[in-house]
Amino acid sequence: MAQLFDLFGKKGREHKSRTEEFQRQIDQLNAENQKLKTKLHKKDEKTKDALTRKQEVEEILNHTQKQITTLENELLMLKDEASKNISFSGTYLLNKKSFEDAVLELSSVQAQSGALHSIYFNVNAQAADFDFGDFIDESCLYMFDQIKSNHGKALFYDENHCISLAIVPPFKIKRSDWITSDVLDTGHLKTMLSCKPTICVVYAHAGTTVIGIVRKDNVHAEIVRTGVQAKHTKGGWSQRRFERGRDHDIDYHIKKVQEKLQSMIEYVGDMDSNGATGADDAGGATRTNDVGGKTIDVVITGGDLRLARTMIADTLDNIPVIEKRVDVDGNPEDIAVKVAWASRLYRL
Repeated sequence: MAQLFDLFGKKGREHKSRTEEFQRQIDQLNAENQKLKTKLHKKDEKTKDALTRKQEVEEILNHTQKQITTLENELLMLKDEASKNISFSGTYLLNKKSFEDAVLELSSVQAQSGALHSIYFNVNAQAADFDFGDFIDESCLYMFDQIKSNHGKALFYDENHCISLAIVPPFKIKRSDWITSDVLDTGHLKTMLSCKPTICVVYAHAGTTVIGIVRKDNVHAEIVRTGVQAKHTKGGWSQRRFERGRDHDIDYHIKKVQEKLQSMIEYVGDMDSNGATGADDAGGATRTNDVGGKTIDVVITGGDLRLARTMIADTLDNIPVIEKRVDVDGNPEDIAVKVAWASRLYRL
């Protein structure tokens, strides 16, 4: 009996010892598990911080890329002017208010003996199409010819050399004209101020594009954001791989913009459009342009113009397009209005 008791007692001690060993292992594993949880939590925090920093860096890079696009646009204009030995006395970007003020001031100019000339060129016109004779200085006409615009331009000239300036207006000049009088004829420009076109604005930048509908005082605009990697300049295989990724990002961004454009076009039906589009003065069209059953008179693009062309290629390809080398800022509504009404004044 004592032997049996000793046997059970020994087994009991062994069981207790094994239980205590298991408990020690469990405690060790729990401690290790807690350490791993702590490390994982810290890693998650670092990952979140890294993602936040990555987003911040991407925003900075995208903003920098916009500034680069702005400088590239300005550089293209300067190179073009330099290659043709052009030197304007001044070049000024006008918004809607400053365009209105310029039209008002020009309308107030008077002179005797019909010395004031108001000349309007549509997109295809040039100085050689007119017989200006000795009325307008040849160097002035040459500089006017060099101003690039895909929607027309206007020249206001005084034979006494008090006034010699050109304006690329916000909307299209439909027909060329030459008016000589004792006042400057701003009729074409005034018509633009009073017209009510329905304008689709596409202000394109890789990763951040503003699209909007502008009709008189009604503005509806949205910003489309997607992740697009900044340009890479290290070279070699790394650069090629990076560029493939960037190209994929840009393609995705274009797709999202096109989807938003399709849905935004539906918004036009809610605006006060009854067929009196004013397209004659904005888009240069004499008919209503119908997209998805809705009316858009003209598309105006800004920012990265090559990117904008791709965005509108399949969505708005039957509508007149005005391209403007402008770069603006503000909220989406402000940007849409600024691009829509952007014009430029040149002192010759």
